[in-house]
Amino acid sequence: MVEKAAIVYWCDGAGHAARSIPVAQELESRGVEVTVAGGGQGKRFVEMNGYEHPDLTTVAVKGNTPLSFLKHTFFDVVPSSVRRLRELNRWLKDEDPDILVTDDIFAATAAVAQGIEFYRIDHLTPGMLDFRWDVFLRLYDRTSLAFCESIIVTTLWKEEDAPKGFELVEPLAQEGDGKVEEYDVLLNPGTHGDNFEEIRRRLEKRGLEVKMVGSDDWEIQPTMTPHTEAASCVICTGYSSIADTVVAGTPCIVYPFLPFQKSLAEKAERKETDGVIKADTVDEAVEAAERCCNGEVENPEYENGAEEFVDVLLGS
Repeated sequence: MVEKAAIVYWCDGAGHAARSIPVAQELESRGVEVTVAGGGQGKRFVEMNGYEHPDLTTVAVKGNTPLSFLKHTFFDVVPSSVRRLRELNRWLKDEDPDILVTDDIFAATAAVAQGIEFYRIDHLTPGMLDFRWDVFLRLYDRTSLAFCESIIVTTLWKEEDAPKGFELVEPLAQEGDGKVEEYDVLLNPGTHGDNFEEIRRRLEKRGLEVKMVGSDDWEIQPTMTPHTEAASCVICTGYSSIADTVVAGTPCIVYPFLPFQKSLAEKAERKETDGVIKADTVDEAVEAAERCCNGEVENPEYENGAEEFVDVLLGS
């Protein structure tokens, strides 16, 4: 029986933290004690939802190609990785959870060393990335499956066959209370987005009401779904923002920058996923937003995957 669960999210970008929140809330609703750690850009956001957690060394992964990624890893990541691993190992010993949910490789390593049952959370499946990156992903998957209980993938395409060792669930969203007045476009650049100020300028020039996460007039919100639900469409980059948007039933324009984001957007385009549009340029993003605001794009239909995610954890 699971009485206490630990969640450790990866510290680069707020999206990893955001998808931890609905899992934590669903676990608590079933009487499970939850403790959370991660740090980085998502720490403040998670703490706004009532989950105090420790300060940990942040490890930033950079590089648009495998070579640049490896150079950054060897010269910048290694020292901070050693510190983060040591800190997480100590934290897990102190917390002593029955299970761990994580997308943090250092937390997974500490769990293996301590014999803690753990589940990896992800949004990528084998074959989604191009060959250069897919080699790394498949190696990571094989290594993970040698130690973890399963890899739980929160996905737009739950109907696909799950690879051995994987569980597919619907997107995770931070649903919450609060009424937000309807408006036209929400821009969510994430950690790595670019050109969003230009997109905002062009949309406003066309008479649309635009809000932008991270701008001077935006206040950090404990939950995003009320804001994505009130918009006619959302322009974003990362998967957690996409998940919040589609669960709210709002069309989503994916304007990707990182290789992982581009692969996901390309798959959505290839599969003609309802309510999800890929935009490669500012012009394409603006034109797609106008179509959404004119009611020319079908709304996506997804349930929040938190309940079925926790079903996997608890063996329900």
